[in-house]
Formats: sequence, C-alpha cells, structure tokens
Amino acid sequence: MKKNTNQVTNAEEEASIMLNHAVSLSRAASSGTDREKIQALDSNLKLWVEIETTLKNAKNLLPQEIKDNLMKLSKFVERLTLSKGIHMSKSDYDTLVNINMQISEGLVQAVKHSLAREEAFSLLKCAIDLSSAKENNNTAELVSALDNNMKLWVYIKTLASSEKNELPQATRTNLIKLADYISSKTLEVGKNVNNLNHKALDSMIMTNLQISEGLMSNRK
Repeated sequence: MKKNTNQVTNAEEEASIMLNHAVSLSRAASSGTDREKIQALDSNLKLWVEIETTLKNAKNLLPQEIKDNLMKLSKFVERLTLSKGIHMSKSDYDTLVNINMQISEGLVQAVKHSLAREEAFSLLKCAIDLSSAKENNNTAELVSALDNNMKLWVYIKTLASSEKNELPQATRTNLIKLADYISSKTLEVGKNVNNLNHKALDSMIMTNLQISEGLMSNRK
C-alpha cells in the first residue's frame, strides 16, 4: 500500500484501492471473459502481495494483532487465487470481494466518512446480494435484495437532489435519472420473481457496479 505522511489521505487511498479491486472482481465474476477474470484476479493478487510486503516492513506501526490478521488474509487470498484461478466458483469470487470490502470498510471507519465512498460501498454490496440471490435461485433472498437496493437508490436520489451535495451537477442529474430507472426495473422484476427477468436484473447489477466505480473515480 502507498506510503503517505498524511495518515488520513493514506487510509482513504487504500480504502479506494480495495473497493476498486472488489468492483473488478465482482464484474469479472458476473459477466467477464476469461481474459477479464485473469486480469482482475492477477491485479488483486498483486495488491495482496504488496500488502503482505508492507506488513513485513519493520517500519509498519500497525498493532501486531491487525498485522497478523491481515497476513492470514493475504495468505488465504494467495492460496485461493493460485489454486483455482479462473476456475473459481461464484462463491469463491464472492469471498474475495467480501474480504476486500471488509478491509475497505475498516479503513473508512478509521477516517472521516465520505458520502461518496459510503454510497459506493453500499452499491457494491447490493450488487453482490442481487447476484447471489440470482445465482442461488432463492426467491426470498431476491425479494430482500431488491427491497434493500430500492431503499438505497431512494436514499441516493434524496442526497443527489440536495443542493448541499458536492458532487458535480452532471453526476447528480445522472444519479437521479438512474434512481428512477432502478425503481422501474425493480417493479418490473418484482412483479414476477418466480419467472425472473434475467436481463432486467443483470442491468440493475451492472448499474450498481458502474456507479460504484464511478463514485470512487470522482472521489479521486
């Protein structure tokens, strides 16, 4: 991870890196080609190798318990990635994504929260929940995931409509339009969850992934 004398900035950058890798992994698992999967897995592996190298540095001032836990996670990510590669199951990809998300969330909690980052994290989690419900063919999980995703987009629309929001006007306008789009798609999918409209659901998942990535990019 990058070194920086400003610890707050450093933590924010690391959280952004972890979250962006989670987005790439989730996207590769959902609809990526073999090449995209290899790129996402290789990039994530390199990130964790870099983390492991940093942890071994004598100048690293993290508490020993945290360093030990991160080292264990690093070894786990390395073993899983090298042993299975692109032949990973959806569950394996979700495991890698969740690890990155949890570490990112932990870093964010250590600094002043950013609304853009919180929204990006929530969007990614909803995308994973929707994807998992679809993969498991679980109606109850899907209904819950759709409801949570709808509530999130209503919240985002409210924030984007606020004059106090510091996002660019064009971004705010697009978020409001997307919130309306998600609402219509949610109603469309929810009307007949037993005869799932896969195209509409996939569109919602990809929208969440793209906006999550876009929010992080704008934050940079």
